[in-house]
Formats: sequence, C-alpha cells, structure tokens
Amino acid sequence: MTSATVIEPVNAAPRAARKSPAKSSLKGQMKGQQTRTAIVDAALGLATHVGLEGLSIGAVAEVMQMSKSGVFAHFGSREELQISVVREYHNRFEEEVFFPAVAGLRGLPRLRALFANWMKRTSIEIDSGCIYISGAVEFDDRPGPVRDALASSVKTWLAAMNRAVVLAKKEGHLRADADEQQMTFEIHGLILALHYEARFLKTPGSVDRALAGFERIVSERQSAPGVASAG
Repeated sequence: MTSATVIEPVNAAPRAARKSPAKSSLKGQMKGQQTRTAIVDAALGLATHVGLEGLSIGAVAEVMQMSKSGVFAHFGSREELQISVVREYHNRFEEEVFFPAVAGLRGLPRLRALFANWMKRTSIEIDSGCIYISGAVEFDDRPGPVRDALASSVKTWLAAMNRAVVLAKKEGHLRADADEQQMTFEIHGLILALHYEARFLKTPGSVDRALAGFERIVSERQSAPGVASAG
C-alpha cells in the first residue's frame, strides 16, 4: 500500500508567518487612535490661540501636514472636532487641577489646593488663553452641541469646587452658616476677573489680587479656632 502524498499549495505561507486578521485590525485601530489623538492635540493648541470658532479642518490639516480628507476621516465634521477639543481640554484640566487636589486632605486644605492648582493653570493661560472663557464668549448665545459640551464641562468643574466648599463646612473648617453656593460663585468670579484684568487689560499685580481675594473669601467664612475637626 502506498502512502498518500500531501500536496501543499505553491503559494502557501508557513503558518507562523501568516498574519492574524484580528491582530492586523487591532494594529490599524491603534494607529488610527494615535493619529486622532495627535490631531486633537494639535487642534487644542490651535484653539487656545484662535478660539474654538477659529478651528477648521483645513487649519488643523495644515498644522498636522495632512490632507483635509485625512483629518475629516477621523472626525467627520468641524463640530465634532470642536467637541473633541473641549473634552480633551476638560480632561487635562482635571488632571492638572482636580485630581491632585482630591488626593489631599478633605476640607479647607482641599479647597485651597483646588484654588492653588487653578491659579497655577490660569497663570499659564494668561498668555495662551482659556478654552472655557473664550468658548463662553463665542458660544454664549449659540445653542448647539459645542455650547452644550462647553457648558457641561464648566458645570462639572464648578460642581467639584462646590463639593469642596461643602466638605470644608462639614469638616468644621467653615462656619455652619456659610453659603456654599455664594462662596463658589465668588471664587469663580476671581478667576474670571483675573483673566480679564491680566490677559485683556494687562493690569500689573492681578495674580496677587486674586490670591488676596480668595483669602478674604475664606477668612470671612472660616470657623473660630478650635472649632474645626482634625479632618
């Protein structure tokens, strides 16, 4: 009895060398995500100088040295690009301002850390610009997804600041009759005033005045010595 001969196709590749469709697809997805991330980063850098309204597929394509169709393929519209920039700005804001502060002690120390981190970021943005503030000017009376994304990001941040005030009150660091919403409003007002005075009017000493304003807001509501808990 003769043994059967196994005939391999002439163009058959060794099994070890064959590429898995799943791996090829995953690699393509990763490369696509990396490109998208790079585009958003470039768009954010551009938006800090020209505003969200100044963003265009063409302008970002030029910065990225890509074709317009290449950028368009990742976002599909200028609006989607703008929203992606708002979300990325918010993520970076949380990483620089919020998360380092909440890692510390609750109460007044956390509130001070939030403001200090916010001031640090604001001092940098005096030269480059703040998406929250410039975006509010551009989209305050223009309903739509971009305005909604901006408003949602700002409200999320202000809610975090308000929670810090509430916790400071619960810890006994602030008086029981302190108005949390009013305090949050005044702190937010300091940042808005700082941007206007320092960036637009170029008023000397604006940062120091904002810091002094924060200390006044806190001292007016701070509980008497010995009342606060250990935190």
